[in-house]
Amino acid sequence: MSVEKAPLRILVVDDCDLTCQLLTALLTAEGYHVTSARDGMSGLAAARNPSPDLAIVDLHLPDVSGIELAGLLQPEVPFLALTIDRSPEAIQACIEKGALGYLVKPLDAESFLRQVRVALERGREQRNLHRALRNNHCVNKALGVLMGFLQISERHAFQALVARASATNVKAVALAEDILSASEILSHPAAKKCTSTPAREKVREARAFLNQFRPGH
Repeated sequence: MSVEKAPLRILVVDDCDLTCQLLTALLTAEGYHVTSARDGMSGLAAARNPSPDLAIVDLHLPDVSGIELAGLLQPEVPFLALTIDRSPEAIQACIEKGALGYLVKPLDAESFLRQVRVALERGREQRNLHRALRNNHCVNKALGVLMGFLQISERHAFQALVARASATNVKAVALAEDILSASEILSHPAAKKCTSTPAREKVREARAFLNQFRPGH
């Protein structure tokens, strides 16, 4: 006896009623379970229980920006950015926040659904990676280092680690090992004295390396 899979859940956050209705109709016809919200805070509440497999977020919401909302959803909920803004700055901001795609209004239905399918698959891969990383002892220790050095939350530390690994094409576990090495240099008793030029340089490099994970760097 086969068990039917539950439909994938998609959250649409856009303050335009017409856009929400259109996207909901397109996605529902494809078999997705769709929830819509008209502002960021409603979208955040809708994403909590149960968590969607994908969020489609308009960048210009009435209460918070779509980028801010995406930051609150990530890394648990992957997202596609939706906007009329084609500027390189907007696109770069979405990429930095981990957007799986960039949808420009007005939308072409076929292209839109194709991007949704791709985003859902990539989002599944992302979540599997995040689960594997969170179960890694070295990564967890590195997150603790970043939280203490940068004074940020665990979620922001995790986002910074994953984003840096993606941007530099370095495995997250290898990057975590480098973080721990930098931490050892800074915590070594000799680091406080730094009497020699090589020692001072090693400390400077270690601090510079950890600062690369600072939000907005």
